Amino acid sequence: MRFIWTQSMPSTQVYLTDYIRNNTIESPLVVATKEQTDGIGSRANTWEKVSCGLYLSCALPTALLPHDLPRQSSSIYFGQVLLELLKEFHGDLWLKWPNDFYLQDDKVGGLITQYVKELVVFGIGLNILSEDKASLLTSEAKNPFKQYDQYKHKDSIESVSAEILSQIIRKILHFLSFNIVEFALQKNIDKTFHSIICDTFLHKHMTWHDVFHRYKQDFFKNQRFHTHINRDGDTYKASLQDAQLQDDGSIVLHDTILYSLR
Repeated sequence: MRFIWTQSMPSTQVYLTDYIRNNTIESPLVVATKEQTDGIGSRANTWEKVSCGLYLSCALPTALLPHDLPRQSSSIYFGQVLLELLKEFHGDLWLKWPNDFYLQDDKVGGLITQYVKELVVFGIGLNILSEDKASLLTSEAKNPFKQYDQYKHKDSIESVSAEILSQIIRKILHFLSFNIVEFALQKNIDKTFHSIICDTFLHKHMTWHDVFHRYKQDFFKNQRFHTHINRDGDTYKASLQDAQLQDDGSIVLHDTILYSLR
């Protein structure tokens, strides 16, 4: 398993997918940075910069994925898995269909999933601190930031956000079985870990059925929102008020079956 941390790069997702196309990868690889200069958002939009954000992409061999996972709903699967980790940092977080992280009515992040060769690559972007956009530390969600009190001794909210960023990365890496002992945001890291198995995603531990069961409990929160639909080359917004969630992660909306394809 290999972990790469750098101070800045255009896009962790583009870097990782390009790397895979030109190299052979047999074990999980994670790339993360504290600054993206050309990040990719939903529908190929540019991910806008914030004061402090999490930008992380992970490549996993598809053999590690549960057999019952519908590939077209991979973003729901990875989104729900990451949501359960992130809710320790803010209990109001929820996953809007199919791949956006929200705090009540405000989008604070998103997830993109791609398949390249025999690997699945999921990337997350999350606003931790922003002056003009919703973020974990500035959202008006009713529950206060759960981790804030333990960092009150810090000199500024910027240092608080940096500490939160470090904690989130550690938690994700630990979840993936990366045993990080020393990790400083100010230093670049490129380290390979031997004899570590990413057993979190083995079929019997994190099946689509189990993850989806937890996801659909909050699906009703989508009813007040819209999603973007591509049809005949055009993109338009459609209300999710009457959307019916199916067992494969698709939705039925106005007699049309829609899948998550990002």
